[in-house]
Amino acid sequence: MKKTFLFIIAYVVSTLGAFAYTYTKRHVLIPMRDGVRLYTEIYEPLNHPQAPVLIMRTPYSLSPYNNDTFDKNTFGLDSVYLKHGYILVRQNVRGTYLSEGRFVQSRPFIVNKKGKETDEASDAWDTVDWILAHCHHNGRVGVKGTSYPGFYAFMATRSGHPAIKATSPQAPVNNWFMGDDIHHNGALMLMDSYSFGSSFFRYRTQPSTKSMPALAPVDTSVSVFYHRPLAEILKPVLEEGSFWKDIVAHPNYDGYWQSRLSTRRLGKIRPAVMIVGGLYDAEDNYGTWNTWRQIKHHSPKTPLFLVEAPWYHHAWGNSKYQHLDGAWFGAGTAAYFINEIEYPFFAYYLEGKGRRPAPVTLLPSAETREEVMKDRKVNDQWLQFPCWPPKGTHLKRLSLKGGTVVADPLNPVPYYNNVETRRRDRAYMAADQRFASQRGDVLTCSWPAQQDTLRLMGPVNVRLTLNTSATDLDAIVKLIDVRPDGYEMLVRGDVMPARFRHSFSAPEALRPGKDFTLTFTMPDVAHLLLPGHRLMVQVQYSCYPLVAVNPQTYLKNPYTATRNDYRKARVTLKGEGKSWVELTVW
Repeated sequence: MKKTFLFIIAYVVSTLGAFAYTYTKRHVLIPMRDGVRLYTEIYEPLNHPQAPVLIMRTPYSLSPYNNDTFDKNTFGLDSVYLKHGYILVRQNVRGTYLSEGRFVQSRPFIVNKKGKETDEASDAWDTVDWILAHCHHNGRVGVKGTSYPGFYAFMATRSGHPAIKATSPQAPVNNWFMGDDIHHNGALMLMDSYSFGSSFFRYRTQPSTKSMPALAPVDTSVSVFYHRPLAEILKPVLEEGSFWKDIVAHPNYDGYWQSRLSTRRLGKIRPAVMIVGGLYDAEDNYGTWNTWRQIKHHSPKTPLFLVEAPWYHHAWGNSKYQHLDGAWFGAGTAAYFINEIEYPFFAYYLEGKGRRPAPVTLLPSAETREEVMKDRKVNDQWLQFPCWPPKGTHLKRLSLKGGTVVADPLNPVPYYNNVETRRRDRAYMAADQRFASQRGDVLTCSWPAQQDTLRLMGPVNVRLTLNTSATDLDAIVKLIDVRPDGYEMLVRGDVMPARFRHSFSAPEALRPGKDFTLTFTMPDVAHLLLPGHRLMVQVQYSCYPLVAVNPQTYLKNPYTATRNDYRKARVTLKGEGKSWVELTVW
């Protein structure tokens, strides 16, 4: 017998500290057009009949469920919106926690929906309709969210609902094959996807307040847990019906992944949009840049804004954030963002007050020593531009020197100097790379110290000409800022599988002994290379276990790799102008 959920409305009245508004909280099941009901929490001021609405839709827990108490700490830095009397709405998307229906990962957008067809855009539309009919408001709605909720914020953006006036997709999931959490250029991001997906990639059969238990056995020893053939690593999570089954079944960029591109068949965007991301976001750096570029290209009249700073994933919501590893970026960046950038954006479009934001606002990374940055406020170091990359940029090409190494997939290059646990350390994005420079299977190229500040502002283009004895290969390229004290700070790095050198949809084996070329573009950087600092580039062929180790044997489906497939290979990088990294310099 199917369990029936009651339409619950529970009220609680609370005065939040010194705030001027008295709030009610209610939790309801909002019906969608196909009859599915979504668990929703509504925080509404009693004494503000013309309040703007701010919505966040998420697949993650809103615990404690059906709890009638709340305080401003529930929202962290978002409590600024309680101060200004906003109606705050939090909702679980379908198939998650107490929401009914079936959960679909990166649920494809339907351009021309018919009848009761639904997607995340229609669910956002139906939610807004219900809120407008059951709350006291000013008729203006905003939507925000970070990471996966950033994807849902973007789907709300695509809904075209006339009441949605402003949205802020922050580190939004955009393309789970080309970038973001699961793959980079088709290479499996093993640590992120495995630790995250061992539970989250499972599907619920009925509503519940509890998280799904992990399928994968937990072994915190990296040498034991990850130092196995990929087929063995993935075997415990291949539960029937899990998203892992789909990942393994679709090793190439086919229709399955293409349909999940959030910007696929993108047309006119009606609301104002502020895209937010972190320069050191390991999860969704790609999603930030690509979502912004796709809107700019396909909907040029949309009021579009970009915000970037040297944050890790959602560090703009962490008031205590200051550094990654030994790279320090200064205090107060999160508070500055929420109070001086994000809230004024929503205030302008939802309240009609203040000024329109600058098209591009960013805080570049620069000096990174603790003794310089620990106690420094960086509010006066934010830059504003009318476009990105800024006007007046040019390309600076760094030719790489050649060299030959032996790449051994059974002795891979680690992604970080401190590889100890099964979960990826977010500090690796700006970590000291001296551990890699000392290895014989990593090629290192460096240039003289800068006399003047070098402003790197834009994408990083890579061209590698290679020759190998292998039939498959991954190339990892890292751009590094070498400080005068010797610290080799990672600025940007990414992987490119050789199997996709011609097409991400149609992989090809390498011909041993025959030269081939890899070209790809890494996500943008905004970095100031200060006087006395040096540029360095490292080239390697594994990044263990951040990226699943390539066995260096071509397989139609690399997820089936067994122990016998992992083989050493000679790899030669061709110099003399045949290989280079191209920087955007302002």
